Amino acid sequence: MIKRLYHGVIRRLGRFKRDWRKPVLERRANAPVVRPVLLNTIPHDPEAFTQGLVYSNGYLYESAGLYGQSSLRQMSPDGEILHRINIPEIFAEGISILNDELVLLTWKENKAIRYSLPSLEQKGFLKYTGQGWGLTSDGTDFIMSNGSGTLLIRDKHFRIIKKIRVKLDSKPVNGLNDLEYVKGSVYANTWRNNFILEIDLSSGNVMRIIDCSGLCDIEKPDSPDNMLNGIAYREDKGFFYITGKKWKNIFLVKFN
Repeated sequence: MIKRLYHGVIRRLGRFKRDWRKPVLERRANAPVVRPVLLNTIPHDPEAFTQGLVYSNGYLYESAGLYGQSSLRQMSPDGEILHRINIPEIFAEGISILNDELVLLTWKENKAIRYSLPSLEQKGFLKYTGQGWGLTSDGTDFIMSNGSGTLLIRDKHFRIIKKIRVKLDSKPVNGLNDLEYVKGSVYANTWRNNFILEIDLSSGNVMRIIDCSGLCDIEKPDSPDNMLNGIAYREDKGFFYITGKKWKNIFLVKFN
């Protein structure tokens, strides 16, 4: 039964030209495939359609999407929601922090919303064109995804200064979602699968593939839409927070 399901997935993926997931599932990718080491779990709001996650100065910040249900949350390190701002008029997407501001992307509204930290008072907007998906920062510039396989490097004013095409074994990937920058690498959730890609920012090459299917087996999401999404790094502890859309858990993991 398992083999039939596996080969069924492979056949469906084969219908899409240049689908980067096919060699990964067939274990033909040259980039190493690793599994996260689970350290602990903390509770997560199962109604939050997670689009972005970031850790800063003792707080977790999360953006939750869907029209009519979008919100921005500030949480304690153990998952307690301390402050919530409802933003029903937009579809909230990824978030990042730069220069003591939190910036929240919108899906199709062509603007990012600026908030002060830690009070989360709205400060204004940054404009852009196209879809917003994931957002992170290297401390100088923003790094943004839009659902394609290209990372957009934007300055503090949100002007595009560079585009980086992400490739696995010299072939383009697609569906980059929530992002996290750590020491020269970008960790990217990918749409509708259980993989996180570790990307060398200088070249765009995928260095490792983190297979989070074990976490998904624990979570048991009840819909394909409730996929793995949301990744934040806690530098002082050396671990990542990982969750998904409408998941009941946030997983604390290390990537060895």
